[in-house]
Amino acid sequence: MKSRIFKFITVTLTLIFFSFTVSAQSDNDAILNEVENPKSYNTFQLVTMDKDLSTFANLVILSGLMESMQFNEGHTLLVPTNEAFDEMTIERFTYLTNPKNLTDLTTFVKNHVLPTEQMMVKFDDNQVISTPDDKEITVSKDSYDNVFISGSKIIKSDIAASNGVIHIVNGVIDPNADVL
Repeated sequence: MKSRIFKFITVTLTLIFFSFTVSAQSDNDAILNEVENPKSYNTFQLVTMDKDLSTFANLVILSGLMESMQFNEGHTLLVPTNEAFDEMTIERFTYLTNPKNLTDLTTFVKNHVLPTEQMMVKFDDNQVISTPDDKEITVSKDSYDNVFISGSKIIKSDIAASNGVIHIVNGVIDPNADVL
């Protein structure tokens, strides 16, 4: 009986959390535009300053990686918009946010962090990035020089922070996903 109640509460809270964070949407070009002098903030602080990035910010907090992200120097953060999480099934989101699956959530968040600063022009077509768990994230470019990371398009790039750079993407980063 306790197990059923726990599952019910977990699913209910996840649905509330998911619907709240996905409901805050705006124009992609406006993301982080209201922040004056972004270089005076670290990457995680910047992510928390825009409501359209709140789902990813909350996942970082749940994963326990907030501290390391704030102090890690010279990294690239690939941040999905809240809208990008619409493509994720509610079952997968519920699975990732379940405290029993913290390792998988941590891996999920780490797949959105590159260990070095990488400006958008430095991404190469057919580039392969290795993840900490020995999977691969592919990079591709189309004929208009749009950059796709694991099939997710960079929709706003090169947001410089005090400890790295942020690229906003329109999908979650999924290693070994099909590319363009």
